[in-house]
Amino acid sequence: MNKEDYIKEAKKILKNKKSKEIMEEQINKYYEIKDSFVLKLHNYNVGDEVFLKKGTLLHGTYKNIDGLKEMVNNGLISSFFIGGRNSKYPSSVGVWNLKQDYLLKDYIDFYSGGTIMFVAPGKHYTKIISYSELPNIIDIVSFKDEYHKWNMDQTKEARFMPSLVQNNVQIGIIFDGQSKEIKKLLKGDILSDTINDKDVKEFVNPKYYEHFIIDRKNKDDFFTDRESAVLFGIPSCFIEGILVGRKYEDNKEILKEIKDLLPKAYICNLDGKVIVK
Repeated sequence: MNKEDYIKEAKKILKNKKSKEIMEEQINKYYEIKDSFVLKLHNYNVGDEVFLKKGTLLHGTYKNIDGLKEMVNNGLISSFFIGGRNSKYPSSVGVWNLKQDYLLKDYIDFYSGGTIMFVAPGKHYTKIISYSELPNIIDIVSFKDEYHKWNMDQTKEARFMPSLVQNNVQIGIIFDGQSKEIKKLLKGDILSDTINDKDVKEFVNPKYYEHFIIDRKNKDDFFTDRESAVLFGIPSCFIEGILVGRKYEDNKEILKEIKDLLPKAYICNLDGKVIVK
């Protein structure tokens, strides 16, 4: 499909006039940037620790190498247009949006842990327990006298990105988040408040909409401020690096395939180090 096909499809799917305009503008921005943006070359060497700046965007694909091929060839496009699996935001692509600078190894340790919620009548609070902190869980949950219950889940990142606790996802994509071009696309982030509740309605799964408009104004470590949902998609020209899980790290064929797909990108592992420059 080309730009005109996507715009035509958006007009068929969406009924609200303003929502149609917002999506068409986003598709136009996508193609304008896709055809003009050139990513700066990285200066990593093998063995270097990867440093991620605030605003870096990341995305994991459960399709692994096949998903990466699709993304490189066609961009990261929302399920509205490609018939992907159901999601809360079928209009948008989900990315993790870093709220601070990180060494990649520290970010992986952070998200490979769990999200905990302490509950008491009329109040609760949440926090992230990093992977390296999990052995201290007894100390973490003890003596919370005012709270009568606690719940803990894996973080979303641990499930959807290569992580220290599962091997299903072997490919994570690291997108540049610093350029003025990517910031233009992020104006279409429906998890921010840039699009009002009425106009955002058709961009959200109808079963989830009522919760969505409440939750996006009251974010915690479960409905996180660590992610963005970008309307339509993100072109592959922003891919600066690939994070691989333990299975792919030792697979020379796969690593070569990734490098052939993205000759300018670095490949790094769950230790946060470059393994192919």
